[in-house]
Amino acid sequence: MRKEHDGARRMAYFLKRKPIITSLMNEEELQSVLATSSSVVFILKTDIFRIDAIVEGIRDAGKLSFVHFDLIDGIGKDKTGVAYLAEKVGIDGIVTTKNNIIAEAKKLGLLTVQRLFVFDSVSLENGIKMTKASEPDAIEVLPGMVCQRIMGRIRAELDIPIIAGGLMVDMQDYELALKSGVIGISTSSKELWRWQDQHMG
Repeated sequence: MRKEHDGARRMAYFLKRKPIITSLMNEEELQSVLATSSSVVFILKTDIFRIDAIVEGIRDAGKLSFVHFDLIDGIGKDKTGVAYLAEKVGIDGIVTTKNNIIAEAKKLGLLTVQRLFVFDSVSLENGIKMTKASEPDAIEVLPGMVCQRIMGRIRAELDIPIIAGGLMVDMQDYELALKSGVIGISTSSKELWRWQDQHMG
């Protein structure tokens, strides 16, 4: 279990000073993302031709790169795909909804974030079971606004850093999410990127 705890501590460390994770939706936004003070970048959409340059840019900017494995085009959704991203591209972490991908990523020393879509009590219970089985370094709950309603239930079952993602668009969303106990939010909102740059030294 030591490795998982180390990964969770690393996630908490990176997000303590800069809790807003910049989500890269397309390559045209890359320079804007690189110019922010964020510590972590979630790459949500790209393909096998562009991923190397994007990750290199993020690394050169001193940030951690996490690839949303389920959405990347041109790379097999299997352990070979994970190995390619870890060993050839040099990503720092992976975001996925799939337990088997979390397991492969952990074997390769990547930081792991399991994405949970919470629509109702059944999806919440299933998400908790999946997280217990896969033991990721953090979970990302979508939509992020539900965190304030379900945090007690998650905390009763899991001791793991939680990130709020999806529909995090303004300061009210950010403040409510952090008040619920998450360690950070992931967002493509430039308003929130700028706020972090200006107010969180």
